[in-house]
Amino acid sequence: MKKQLYSILLVVLGLFICIPLGAQPRKKVAVVLSGGGAKGVAHIGALRVIEKAGIPIDYVVGTSMGAIVGGLYSIGYTPEQLDSMVRKQNWTFLLSDKIKRSEQTMLERKNAATYVLSIPYSKGMKEKSLGGMIQGQNLSNLFSELTVGYHDSVNFNKLPIPFACVSENVVNGKQVVFHDGILSTAMRASMAIPFVFTPVRIDSMVLVDGGMTNNFPTNIAKEMGADIIIGVDVQSDLSGPEKLNTVPEIMNQIVNLSGQSNYERNIELTNTYIKVDVKGYSAASFNAVALDTLMRRGEEAAMDKWQALVDLKKTIGIPENFVPKPHGPYSAVDISRNIFVRNITFSGLKDTDEKWLLKKCKLKENTEINISEIDKAIYILRGSQAYSNVSYALNNTVPGEYNLNIMLEEKYENYFNLGIRFDSEEIASLLLNATANLKTRIPSRLSVTGRLGKRYLAAVEYTLEPAQMRNFNFAYQFQYNDINIYSHGNRIFNTTYKYHSGEFSFSDIWYKNLRFMVGTRFEYFKYKDILYNSPEYDMHIKPESFFSYFAQLHYSTLNKNYFPSKGSDIKAAYHLYTDNLYSYNDHAPFSAISASWESAFLLTNRFALLPSVYGRVLIGKEIPYPYTNALGGYTYGRYAPQQLPFVGINNIEMNDKSVVVTSLKLRQRMGANHYITLTGNVAFCDSNFFHSLQGRKIYGGGIGYGYDSIFGPLEASFNYSNDTRAVGFYVNLGYTF
Repeated sequence: MKKQLYSILLVVLGLFICIPLGAQPRKKVAVVLSGGGAKGVAHIGALRVIEKAGIPIDYVVGTSMGAIVGGLYSIGYTPEQLDSMVRKQNWTFLLSDKIKRSEQTMLERKNAATYVLSIPYSKGMKEKSLGGMIQGQNLSNLFSELTVGYHDSVNFNKLPIPFACVSENVVNGKQVVFHDGILSTAMRASMAIPFVFTPVRIDSMVLVDGGMTNNFPTNIAKEMGADIIIGVDVQSDLSGPEKLNTVPEIMNQIVNLSGQSNYERNIELTNTYIKVDVKGYSAASFNAVALDTLMRRGEEAAMDKWQALVDLKKTIGIPENFVPKPHGPYSAVDISRNIFVRNITFSGLKDTDEKWLLKKCKLKENTEINISEIDKAIYILRGSQAYSNVSYALNNTVPGEYNLNIMLEEKYENYFNLGIRFDSEEIASLLLNATANLKTRIPSRLSVTGRLGKRYLAAVEYTLEPAQMRNFNFAYQFQYNDINIYSHGNRIFNTTYKYHSGEFSFSDIWYKNLRFMVGTRFEYFKYKDILYNSPEYDMHIKPESFFSYFAQLHYSTLNKNYFPSKGSDIKAAYHLYTDNLYSYNDHAPFSAISASWESAFLLTNRFALLPSVYGRVLIGKEIPYPYTNALGGYTYGRYAPQQLPFVGINNIEMNDKSVVVTSLKLRQRMGANHYITLTGNVAFCDSNFFHSLQGRKIYGGGIGYGYDSIFGPLEASFNYSNDTRAVGFYVNLGYTF
């Protein structure tokens, strides 16, 4: 009996010993992705090869761009999805604080087409210090869109693949490792490059790029429980003295040196070290060719380690033919369908009246909402003077239901704006503006503008906004003009005069793209000198004042201020002029009707057709000189408000009471920002609008090169018309003002 009991005990003991030995779990694998800015897209190619080799991934750890790629991979994005995402992004836009034109108010569009630089300021700027050139709102919005479903504060160990990323708290210089929180916030904090992007503030921490302390965080992977580490490194080697000549080069070296000791130790922790060749590229190489090359180099570097990856399977404890569970693909909320929103909350502002905000953004709780409706609400809130950087989070707490949290930030009260322009006519001009959003009972704005150059001006404008995008405007402007007037290409006289105007108007914006304005204006022209080149043009012009009433409509859907490829722009205006509020020279007042239409049609990916028709008609007798129709130049209102552009006439020429112009532009885009434009236009001129087609005709055309630079358009063109009978040349850099 005892022998039988011993035998049974030995069998049971053997089972306890042998079963664990036979079913010993495989070792845990971590993939660690270093920081490196744009060079980090190489991680995508490396991940593609690691998957192809059949290596299971149990942890993902990253810093900076490695945190972004790793964070998205950890929630299910495949290398193919990441590749597609990288290629379709407008990186120039993402790496700026620009606002999409479709989300801008009409005032913001106008300012964007005028000022090259806009700097916020306020009494509390010291407390609100940005800490970087770029706030990074566009990147934050992208991360939020890419991580729908993970907008709640979550434990990163519970993601499809456990994840961690590294940042640095500049309050004490210590490393901060994110194992939980809001995923998009953690990624944004890990890539907040000092002095470039504003830090991320969480509680008492001020967080910047983790590359400052730990750019290759293999030690974090070890702490998480990884037995095997595959490291993908895109960090540039330290530069020698001959390559440390510019500020970016020196800053990059300082960042690399700050974490060099950790970096060298962490390389030793890798089982398979994949070093990507990033020679020739920097953290800022976000152009399409560079991104494509870097992703390919990441794949090539991993393929060079193919045998090491295959051999690694034995160390992990899996057979060579092991195939891990398929990864991803990540599936976000389908923006084409409705989602049920249970609750809507607002955050980011103190003492927020949520009922008022709900009414303002036109959203309802406990109902189905389309994502496009949320986008529209974001636009409405952004259009207010009170808010900026409006974003949202969709939290999926109950299957099929979402809680919508709209996050708002207060706008800076004041802005300094700067415009710079060079051209072959005025040589150089400078536009300075200061705008203050005032904290009055009715929201209001005060703007002061000055222009320096051959024609200088000073203007002050006060705006009341009692309702969303509905304004009452009070304005005064003084301008000094020095203008040459031409006829058939020959200068006939020069005029210098001082111009004063006072205006009261009301404007309203309908359906985001349509602006209506009515108002009254006082104008005074004080002529100083008129120098005639020929006795036949010896006009007797005296100082004169006018009272006018006007109504204007402006509709615009053009996708760009300059070099548009789609959309339309339509304007119409009516002005009634008097010298005493009801008549002119003791008879009926005269009036002016003007209208324009321009559209852009993209016929191929690079070739656009831009037709337009515009004109101005004067009605009445004794039309005074200041309101005579003017023709010439490349832009509306360059030297006088009534000036109509005409390619082939570089300067300003006085014309008949009725002028109608038809124009057609053929534009070819070369590369990303280079354009060749071929223009043809015809002007129909007569003293009677109904006889315009039978009146005098002016033909003109030109060919030009344009470059859409960060300082505004750079353009150079040759032109010719049957009016001037000479080839003209015109060059300019900067926005028109």
